[in-house]
Amino acid sequence: MSGIIFNFLNSKTTVSKEDFYGTYIVDRNFFKGKNADWQYNHYRFEITKDDELNLYITDENKILKIYKRKVQFIDGEASPHLKIINENPNFILEAEPTLYRNSWDFYLVFKTKPYSNMFFKKGEWEPINN
Repeated sequence: MSGIIFNFLNSKTTVSKEDFYGTYIVDRNFFKGKNADWQYNHYRFEITKDDELNLYITDENKILKIYKRKVQFIDGEASPHLKIINENPNFILEAEPTLYRNSWDFYLVFKTKPYSNMFFKKGEWEPINN
C-alpha cells in the first residue's frame, strides 16, 4: 500500500491544453535575490483561451507595455508542447519554452537573450514583502 501512495505522490502531473490558460509570474524560488525580484516585478504573462500569449512589461503593479503573440499547442507524448508564433526575432521569450511537470503542478522555462533562463509558474502578481 505504501508503494502505491509513494508512486502517486512522485508521479508527474498530466498537463492539458486547458491547463496552460491563465496568468504566469516569475518563479523566484529557483534563483533568489535581487535579480529574481527585479524580473518578477518587470515581467509576467497570460495565455488566453484565444490562444494568445500576452507578455506584460511592468513596473511592479503598473503595466508599461503589452506584447501579444499567437500560440500553438502541439500534441506531445504526455502533455502538449507550447509554441509561440513569433514574427519578431527580438521578442524576449524564445518560441518554445520547456515544460517541467511536478506531482501537483508545472512550470515553464524560457530561454532569453538578456537573462538566460526565466522560470515562470502560474499565479497572480503580488507585491514583494521583504
